[in-house]
Amino acid sequence: MKRLFIAEKPAIANDIKTAIGGHFEKKDGFFESDSDIITWCYGHIIESVPPEGYNPSYAQWTLDDLPLKMFPLKYQAKESAAKHVKIVVGLIHRDDVNIIVNAADCDDEGAVIFQELMIYSKSNKPTQRIFISDNTTPAIQKALRNLKPNSDSEGQFRKGLSRQASDLVFGLSMSRAYTLHAKAKGYQGVLSVGRVQTPVLGLIVNRYRQNTDHKKSFYYTVNAEFTGKGGNFTGKMKPSEYAPVDDKQRIIDEQYTKNLVTALNKLDTAEVIAAGTDDKQTSAPLPFNLVRLQQYMNRKFKMTAQRTLDVTQELREKFKAITYNRSDCSYLSDEQFSEAPQTVEALKNIFSSNLDVDASRKSGAFNTSKVTAHTAIIPTNQVPDLNALSSEQKNVYMAIAEHYIIQFMPKKAYQEASAQLKVGQEDFTARATKITAKGFTELFNESEEAEDDTVTGTTDFDTLAALRTGQSISISAVTMQQAETKAPPLFTEASLLAALVRVADFVSDPEIKKLLKAKDADKKDEHGGIGTPATRAAILETLKKRNYITDQKGKLIPTEAGLTLIDSLPKKITDPDLTALWSEKQNEIEQGNLRVVDFINELYEEITQLVKDSEIGDLSQAISGGISEPCPSCGSTLKDTPKTLKCSNNECAFTLWKTQFSKELSTAQIEKLLKTGETPLIKGFKSTAGKTFDAVIKLDDKATGKTKPIFPEAQKIKCPVCDADCRINDKGLFCSTQGCMALWRVVASKKLTDTQLTTLATKGKTSEIKGFTKKGGGNFDAIITFDKATKKTAFAFNNKK
Repeated sequence: MKRLFIAEKPAIANDIKTAIGGHFEKKDGFFESDSDIITWCYGHIIESVPPEGYNPSYAQWTLDDLPLKMFPLKYQAKESAAKHVKIVVGLIHRDDVNIIVNAADCDDEGAVIFQELMIYSKSNKPTQRIFISDNTTPAIQKALRNLKPNSDSEGQFRKGLSRQASDLVFGLSMSRAYTLHAKAKGYQGVLSVGRVQTPVLGLIVNRYRQNTDHKKSFYYTVNAEFTGKGGNFTGKMKPSEYAPVDDKQRIIDEQYTKNLVTALNKLDTAEVIAAGTDDKQTSAPLPFNLVRLQQYMNRKFKMTAQRTLDVTQELREKFKAITYNRSDCSYLSDEQFSEAPQTVEALKNIFSSNLDVDASRKSGAFNTSKVTAHTAIIPTNQVPDLNALSSEQKNVYMAIAEHYIIQFMPKKAYQEASAQLKVGQEDFTARATKITAKGFTELFNESEEAEDDTVTGTTDFDTLAALRTGQSISISAVTMQQAETKAPPLFTEASLLAALVRVADFVSDPEIKKLLKAKDADKKDEHGGIGTPATRAAILETLKKRNYITDQKGKLIPTEAGLTLIDSLPKKITDPDLTALWSEKQNEIEQGNLRVVDFINELYEEITQLVKDSEIGDLSQAISGGISEPCPSCGSTLKDTPKTLKCSNNECAFTLWKTQFSKELSTAQIEKLLKTGETPLIKGFKSTAGKTFDAVIKLDDKATGKTKPIFPEAQKIKCPVCDADCRINDKGLFCSTQGCMALWRVVASKKLTDTQLTTLATKGKTSEIKGFTKKGGGNFDAIITFDKATKKTAFAFNNKK
């Protein structure tokens, strides 16, 4: 009698063959020896039959048929794998096969891949499971000695099945509902709605709108220059509880800040309330899990999440160079620490021999209690020839290898000097650091992983370290700084992946937030996330393919289709509520406290109500990318070409270029321009000199389609003569009241900047400007003044020159 191993991928089947050893004969779709048969899947090779396979009436799309009743699932072979499925099913039913071993991946998805094949084949033969996270020969041989009953994975299968079935029923039912509503309003196409896909799109849309709707405002900080033994240092004021601050504890009242600085500058000394120096250490960052690796590769090498996943698959299957690559865990087992010397020794060939690497050092990454279903992604002791790797393979491999080898290097050591000072009633703080031992940063610069703007300080360390509590020191000056609030940054793939790990932070409903966090309570690297490490990359690619988002220079931008779809869907679908609610129930299913069929019946009821409440706006123009506004010159229809919008009336000369200053306008921006004559403020234009700028695009001539930029600085300028609005263009700054005031850009052969023109209009004079040209030749420097009474400008000179 023989064992039949069914691996998830051909490469793993080959690795199992090598680990078992002996003579195997390669046959069509499997390997066979005297005692074992090894075959494989290609991921999921079994799928649900289409809706009409459950009910013939489902072939026609109608709201009356929703929700689609598709449970229990009915299976069929995937068309692309039909031949191989027939081979595998034949092996399962061979009389000499008495045990079938599940060699799929170690997660609930692996349990589903194996079990759906067993259900499809209608087999009830005994089954076992092998858990392979490291596909090197010694590791697989060890796993072969520790086969487990496949029934131990029954909870995993039930959980995975409930997710598979609910996603299928929900996605197909809700996609049909909203597509039918959209078609009734003129849209010809399919709208795709999904439990994970739609909330991910919702995150991107919400962040895009927060970014584009951001209103510029200012906040103020106060710094003081102090004089201590050995030199000066800077302290930053901490706003008091009575200060007018925003939700980030930043002062927002300019006059309050000015008054405070004036008062503080009258004081001569400050008291040191607390001062000290501490010895500190920083541990090496943990080895990678998949999502952190995807973030790192996107930040450093601009690789997409999907491409990083694909490359790790190549490194694992083709080169056997890394462990299981779809892990959500960043920790390693104590057993892996005992096996580390071999791997460390193998890796020394690709790193400098001068590094302080010691395999007996045990970092905090080695902690069995924090390991989940998988361990972190690390190198195996089969180090590949780096010259045989592509540049992407090498970059990914070296990142993984570096994050592993630094676990055996010393911690970074440094001293931190800090002080708290009292100036009047206000508190100031100062901090400086001095590195005493580089440790692991000799190899890996930790700043490469930084995701925020944290500044540790550049204050002179020795000066701060010399301060003593109770000491009085001199104040040189107290100053205020004005800073502009920043819009929330658009998502990159790296920042979006980070957000998906902690999506609970973006949820306002406290109960949903609690459920999301509870879902990941036993995971050290997930904090109320949505999707899985293996599926998030695929979701992003799906959103791109369906034209819901685009990648513009690394930034994820929703299309008109994406924006309108999210606006049309209820909050329960666009937020991660379903993931939270379903996860709670799926955990009960895994533990045996809830039946899958009862969960699906509840889902049917929920979808029934969602379908009743479903409605949608007019998608026909927004999603097709068409322009609904008529020609602003003659009212005729506009012809939409790849580069322009041209009037369909041959007698009309209107032509609008879609690309303005090296930036393509969106459909919404063009619609706004045609309808109102101006776009909203648009960021990221580029001048012919290569400088970026923000501006409003104004339709300057309706007859021809000629446009011009209006700069945000100019929009806020009031005429000093009549208080009307002023505008800046390439000729100068002009009052909108005809004949009132004009400040010309070129004066005495010197071209003034926008800032100089604005200052002249608002303050009545500029600072000294260098490089004016005299009529008779030669240069001179001068201040330009403006007289409101005469509406004329004049030169003024320092020192009466």
